[in-house]
Amino acid sequence: MDLMFHGVVILTMLSFCIASSPNSVYFVRMYVSNAVGDNIVVHVSGKNGEDDQGNQTIYSDEEFDWKFGVKLGTYYKGEFWWGSKYASVGLFNSHISCFDGDIFRVQRCYWLVNPDGFWYNKHNATFPGEWERRATW
Repeated sequence: MDLMFHGVVILTMLSFCIASSPNSVYFVRMYVSNAVGDNIVVHVSGKNGEDDQGNQTIYSDEEFDWKFGVKLGTYYKGEFWWGSKYASVGLFNSHISCFDGDIFRVQRCYWLVNPDGFWYNKHNATFPGEWERRATW
């Protein structure tokens, strides 16, 4: 009886811990590639400054990537500087998602930055192909 009671208490406590924690539903690896021809600087941050990636210099023909967990309301933006040009771009939100339906594997999102603007693709297809321009400088 004691063993059964302790088991029920432990399972009850565990279920409350899981239900009250901000668990991610799935994970994303985001890639930002520089096709500008010069170095660019990007500052990536989540909603309300959460998960701040800081300033990152992305050298010509290089990429910057990071992994994050997605839950309701997840949002990431990038502030980009290329010489005297500046742009603020929503990189991940309810309108820009790369979820393919499989919560058990890491989803991948791809951004390509070039002189024409900021291009997005879910599958890292050959440019320009299926890439969508989402913002300009």
